[in-house]
Amino acid sequence: MTGKDIEQRHEDQLKGSSDGGGIKAYLLHRAKPYLPPWLGVGAVGVSGAAANLVWEGDTGMGVLLTLGSVAVTGSTWWAAKATGKERRLHSAITVAAGSAWFTSAALFGPSWDMWFVGGIVTALSWNVRQVMRRDPDGAKTTASDGGLLDKVGLAKARMREAKVEPNRVTVPLEVEGGEQTNEDVARALPRIASALDLPTTAIRYSPDPDSARRGDLVIVPMDMLSEIVMWAGPALPGGSIADPLIIGRYDNGDPLQLWLPADVEAGRNGTHLLVAGISGSGKGDGALNVLTEILSRKDVVVWLSDPKAFQDFRPLLPGIDWAVEAGPGTEAMVEAVQAVIPARTRWLGVHQYRAWEPSCADRQDDPAHSCREDGPCGCEGMPFLVTWFEEAANTLRALGDDAFTGIAQEARSAGVSLVVSLQRPSHDQMSTSTRASLPSVLCFGVDKRDEGFALPDTVLDAGAHPGVWGNRRPGYCYLVTPGVDESLYPSPARTRRFTWDSVSLMETLAAWAARNGAKPDPVTAGAAAAVVGKAYTERAQHKEENPDEEEQTVSRLDDEDRDIDPAEELPPPRPGEENVPFGQLDGDDLTAEQARDVLDEIVAEYEAAGVMVIGPVDVLKHGERLGRKRGWVSGELQRLLAEGRLAETSKAGRYRIVPAMADA
Repeated sequence: MTGKDIEQRHEDQLKGSSDGGGIKAYLLHRAKPYLPPWLGVGAVGVSGAAANLVWEGDTGMGVLLTLGSVAVTGSTWWAAKATGKERRLHSAITVAAGSAWFTSAALFGPSWDMWFVGGIVTALSWNVRQVMRRDPDGAKTTASDGGLLDKVGLAKARMREAKVEPNRVTVPLEVEGGEQTNEDVARALPRIASALDLPTTAIRYSPDPDSARRGDLVIVPMDMLSEIVMWAGPALPGGSIADPLIIGRYDNGDPLQLWLPADVEAGRNGTHLLVAGISGSGKGDGALNVLTEILSRKDVVVWLSDPKAFQDFRPLLPGIDWAVEAGPGTEAMVEAVQAVIPARTRWLGVHQYRAWEPSCADRQDDPAHSCREDGPCGCEGMPFLVTWFEEAANTLRALGDDAFTGIAQEARSAGVSLVVSLQRPSHDQMSTSTRASLPSVLCFGVDKRDEGFALPDTVLDAGAHPGVWGNRRPGYCYLVTPGVDESLYPSPARTRRFTWDSVSLMETLAAWAARNGAKPDPVTAGAAAAVVGKAYTERAQHKEENPDEEEQTVSRLDDEDRDIDPAEELPPPRPGEENVPFGQLDGDDLTAEQARDVLDEIVAEYEAAGVMVIGPVDVLKHGERLGRKRGWVSGELQRLLAEGRLAETSKAGRYRIVPAMADA
């Protein structure tokens, strides 16, 4: 019987007649539930007195009665094993006391004082137990859990009144104080799922942050994420990057959303995002959900590194400010990001901003945000910057597993968000320092061994298990990010699906972003150009090529050579021309000074091509021109480093070319 049923019966009893007969009937009706203990006490007293008349002083009967008392008490303990521990103990003590008094009365005569006091105490203890079964405060404690908690090792836990929603049941739970904690409930979740015949991901537990033994048990009986939802465009085109990015839905239908910038008033920190998931888990579609939402906002600039040659992102390239593939381009982008962080932080500081906010992207006409003391400064605004490193395992292998550590630790205060996407977020792919600096994670199906690196332990303890999905549930994910209620962290969600039919709308979005989206501000562009030069200032615009347009070629022939027939034999040399050398000296014949000049030319050629990060291996590709070995090249690169032509990077043996002059 539920608490509501008990309360209803209580109300019905109170509605009886108020006349003499009604009062008498009411009193008798109310007394009936409490009479059995008193009748039992009376029966023991009468039967004990009667037995004394027959068996007084009978030693043999005394032995039999004693054995019978023990047998009855043991039977009571055994029969009560299906009840609660308190009821089982209470029943056994009552039977033992009653049978002991009966045996003593039958052999030696009744002790009426003991019977009177003991009988009253015993009967009242059972009456109190009956009274306490009804909860006058709304029957918060459920009458029965069907033995579920006992089966899973939480017999002393108490389940409060459940909150029932469509496809979700939330049950407040309180475990026994001093004996169990919320960790015991977390360990019992797989057994609860087994008892209810549900998948482990359908059972979650959200501990009360103010208690070590209270929390909410959440049960989702049906998988409402099985329906595939196609991407139909961004949720808020033309909005601000400070507005939530809607990237899917939770299993109860609520929107799956995240924020990248900080919100000082709301107390929300800015964040970096890790997107993780094995091949086939839907990570690519998840990334597209996030990136299309970002590009649809009016006050954000995106830099993208993608070693897969933009396999998934190609339709979006026109809306991206700077996009590079693996290798030198990514190295240059990492160097540029490191350079723009202090420049942007300085700009925010002098304009009196504690953190980036939407007004930063506008012209600074507010006196409260001026870099001048005499009024508005009118400085050009600074859009938010998202630096996205797709398939980052490639970059981490090339630059080291802590390549993003400095960026991740410093960028949030500069209005910069770092997005790192990779299949296996394990310790051998990424340093623990970098992982700790990525507070947000969009986790799709992963290898079970990587769960602990992908999600916080508290989320795993609450019931999240991305290792169960693997690549069998594409698009299923967990989101851990500031601004989202922590009780939703272990709740499964699903992102929207992209297909070939989505390409046209993606191209339309990219075209809109190219026309109406934010442009790089002078501070960010200037800092990037100062460190990587043409790698940024002459970055490709990624416009769609016209296959019908013939390739334009430029002739390198001198005017006086245009009429020469390349098939015609050269005339014999004139007197005195036999020993005239033509072309460059062979590398082996270069002097040290000439070799240095050639090295300077090679560095300049890399700079002209937009390759701003080089090492000895790059120079040795032109070894025939130099005629020198690796040791000489490494030494000369150190000379250029000392002269300021090169600068160190985060990876040993790699150097950034310092442009002599760069325009933003």
